[in-house]
Amino acid sequence: MAVVEMKRILLAAERQQKDAILLRLQQLGCVEVTPFEEAVDQESAADSPSIHMAEKTGQALARLRWAIGKLQRADPQKTSMFAAKPAASAGEMMPSAQTREEMAALLSELEALERRNGELKGRQTRIKTQMDQLAPWVALDIPMEDLRGGRSYQQFLGSLPAAALAPLQAQWADKPVVIRQISQDRDTVNIWAIVHHVNDEALESDLKEAGFTPAQLGEFTGTAKARHDALAAQMDAAQKEQADIDLELKAQAKHLPQLRIYHDAVQAEHDREVAAARVVDTRQAFLLRGWVPAPIEQAVLDVIAREFPGAVAQVTDPEPGDEPPVLLHNNAAVRPFEAVVEGYSLPAPGSLDPTALMAPFFACFFGMMVSDAGYGLMMMILTPLLLKMMKPSTSGKKLFLIIAIGGVFTLFWGIMYNTFFGFSPLERSVLDPIGRPLEVMVLCVAVGALHLLAGVMLGAVQNIRQGKYMDVIYDQLSWVMLLVGLGLLAVPGAAKIGQWVAIAGAAIILVFAGREKTRNPFKRLISGFGALYGVTSWLSDLLSYLRLFGMGLATGVIGMVFNILIGMVFSMGPIGWVLGAVLFVGCHLFNAGINILGAYVHAARLQYIEFFNKFYQEGGRAFKPLTNEPRFVRITDA
Repeated sequence: MAVVEMKRILLAAERQQKDAILLRLQQLGCVEVTPFEEAVDQESAADSPSIHMAEKTGQALARLRWAIGKLQRADPQKTSMFAAKPAASAGEMMPSAQTREEMAALLSELEALERRNGELKGRQTRIKTQMDQLAPWVALDIPMEDLRGGRSYQQFLGSLPAAALAPLQAQWADKPVVIRQISQDRDTVNIWAIVHHVNDEALESDLKEAGFTPAQLGEFTGTAKARHDALAAQMDAAQKEQADIDLELKAQAKHLPQLRIYHDAVQAEHDREVAAARVVDTRQAFLLRGWVPAPIEQAVLDVIAREFPGAVAQVTDPEPGDEPPVLLHNNAAVRPFEAVVEGYSLPAPGSLDPTALMAPFFACFFGMMVSDAGYGLMMMILTPLLLKMMKPSTSGKKLFLIIAIGGVFTLFWGIMYNTFFGFSPLERSVLDPIGRPLEVMVLCVAVGALHLLAGVMLGAVQNIRQGKYMDVIYDQLSWVMLLVGLGLLAVPGAAKIGQWVAIAGAAIILVFAGREKTRNPFKRLISGFGALYGVTSWLSDLLSYLRLFGMGLATGVIGMVFNILIGMVFSMGPIGWVLGAVLFVGCHLFNAGINILGAYVHAARLQYIEFFNKFYQEGGRAFKPLTNEPRFVRITDA
């Protein structure tokens, strides 16, 4: 339960050794390089070669990520989400000049394919637009160029509401006019009309009144059908060319393993260049400043002295105004639960790391909410197998281990609740959420009270570490006395003691809660009354722990309902046995999945909302050493 002490490290060496030293620090993975804030006589930052190189590799990374995403979508061999990351050696993470040339050529080829693909899509869009314009007129056998008016006649081509066509034709039946329907689209008809010049203005007026919309056909020539067929042939050719590009992309997908290794190598190179941009350069030397964990400072200094004899390195305590980064350090059993703390906010430098005390509560809450011994066994068995198969990152491994440890507690609470894959194998259970719910609810509230008091005790420990001994009495002991005293009121034979303990605690809160705001005794009493009103928030906090009962009850009831329905399927005979077995596995995997997710979320909520606000000082910045963190591969001999 510790936040690792951080020390400042300063390193000076010849400029020609900079790349080698940064590479070695990256391999060590325990030194965070920080920029110099004060003005130092050095090259202009805008003209720094390191910044230019970092920008260049950043652009290369963007191109590589695009190429990998493109080929992943085209790859006919899809990768399973449970597949482990491919292995790569440390040597492969230092690409040769030939590898760089090959990868550059591949990227250029993929970008050329993408440009062709974009041009083809644009061409297909234009062709489709033209085909859609011509589609209503393919039955019209008049060339488009002949649809313009002549000396003695005028032609109209367009659409109007279907209901208006018959009245319009009847109105002009005895006049020198031809109005023909060419096609129909739902409630709209597409028409062609020809009229003698004597009546063209009258017909145009009637068409407008009927809701006529002229067709927009552009500069087409020939008949609509001939032009439509020609466009269809162009579309087929474009689609064939598109299919050829897709085949080329599928063929290029064989380069995905090399691209992924190369990406991670460039990522490591980019990280070194970002760090190089933070150091101070002169023509002959450079100066690096950063943070190193105090427990390993001497080991780092020994490596630098042994491998770079000309370099000078020293470690000092943080200076006034420094904000050291935060690194959590716990034993192997507790370390996975650091992910819960990191998911909220890191503790401020010099404050407490709550992981060790929080871990058993989190696992207990998780087990009480999943609360099925079968699901617990499943988590205990499957999670190590998935860890071995997938070989996830450090953060992913922590989440898997939280589920595995939660599986142990789930097994325990499943036995207590007498629930095994929704069945009740024991004749009588220790706890019965369905038959005796009040007992379980009281237990959940009692566990919650213990959790909250643990948070108050951590607040007291923090005050003691900071030398605020009286604050322990005013801010922690007073509330413990008040809450424990109120609890004792419900215990037969202890009510009198509880009454006086509660009164003593309330008196301390009343007098000292507003001590930092004012010296005026009346204002302090008013602040004290306001603080005492906060006891209602403690009540709401305690009631929040009833979610442990609700989630546990839901898991068991859903499992029971699944079993009843599956039992009906089993009664159908041999076919029902097979179908029922499949349903049993699928339904319980679903029930376990949603409840594991819900248990994690709600257990984390109880830490963040109820537990942390009793003591937690957040605001720490994560320790981010210069290290090699591959995204797509795992390094076997790092």
